[in-house]
Amino acid sequence: MKNKSLLLLILLASVACTQEPLPEGTGRLTVDLDGIAATKAIIGATAAEMQVKTLNLYVFDANGMLDLSHACTEAEIGAKKAVMNVKTGSKTVYALANFRGNLLSAANGKATRTELEQVPIGLGDNSTTEGLLMTASGNVMVSSGSGGQAALTLSRPVARVALCSVTNKLPAPYGTVKVLRAFLCNVAGNQNVAGDAATTVWYNQNATNDNVAAHVIGTSGHAAQLPALTYADLNEDVTQKEQHPFSNRFFYAFPNARTNPNNGHTSPFSPTATVLMVVVQIRNVPYYYPVVLEKKLESNKDYKVDLTLIGLGNTEDDPFKKIEKADLTATVSVSDWTTGATYTESI
Repeated sequence: MKNKSLLLLILLASVACTQEPLPEGTGRLTVDLDGIAATKAIIGATAAEMQVKTLNLYVFDANGMLDLSHACTEAEIGAKKAVMNVKTGSKTVYALANFRGNLLSAANGKATRTELEQVPIGLGDNSTTEGLLMTASGNVMVSSGSGGQAALTLSRPVARVALCSVTNKLPAPYGTVKVLRAFLCNVAGNQNVAGDAATTVWYNQNATNDNVAAHVIGTSGHAAQLPALTYADLNEDVTQKEQHPFSNRFFYAFPNARTNPNNGHTSPFSPTATVLMVVVQIRNVPYYYPVVLEKKLESNKDYKVDLTLIGLGNTEDDPFKKIEKADLTATVSVSDWTTGATYTESI
């Protein structure tokens, strides 16, 4: 027994000897990934909105200079924690999730916090199969003794718009109608890591892909831009007096602070509020129902749209014509993508 105890002491001493002390002026920084694992409850969330397939960490000193960058391993993402040795002092930690290809190379090529924050991102850098982009940042003090711990919360730079239901309250003679398609118009298409870039790129301008009035999306082969993010074929019947639900019909756009409707085609394009356009076939004629997102479109928020068709919408020659409340009621419920806080408005 004494020999076994002595052997155990020797082994413990050996392990202790192999744990080399940190160099002077260095501390252990623990980044808590539990808060950035995108596991907050989101009703109807897709895998792309929840998954963190890649995660890159960047640590900057008090002067905004890069101390180190770290690509998290699958084990670190799974354990929801990464520990790094960094110089002591005040730090800013950035986390970038699901950044890929040239976008990730651009981020990895920056030496200062300001440069990283100004890395441009495009709406098309988001993927409904490989994961939406997410970012987070926070400040932490790292000491040589106690180290430092940073807990961050990932935030999506895009807003999500969901078509939840369409109710058919048209006059009885119209009978069953078919919801053909839905798509986002006047979509803000550029941003940066900091989330403060001015919008210079717009997709699906005036319900077209080239701002030619006759080229309405979904007609004569005129496809939506970035269709995986902005367009959905639906082709579902809605009988008279029925409320027809749609599940997982999601669209994505960068923030848009504009709240004014365009109420018609403009050339050159004049940036206005983002619009969810719903196209309904009534007696073999497509009618257009534009839902203007009159509350500004914000990142990491979820906009749920429920439509009630009361009268005929706009025709193809002027899909953005102002639609009367006598013809359409739209309820938009807005919730924070992370906390679930909700407010609702009828337009």
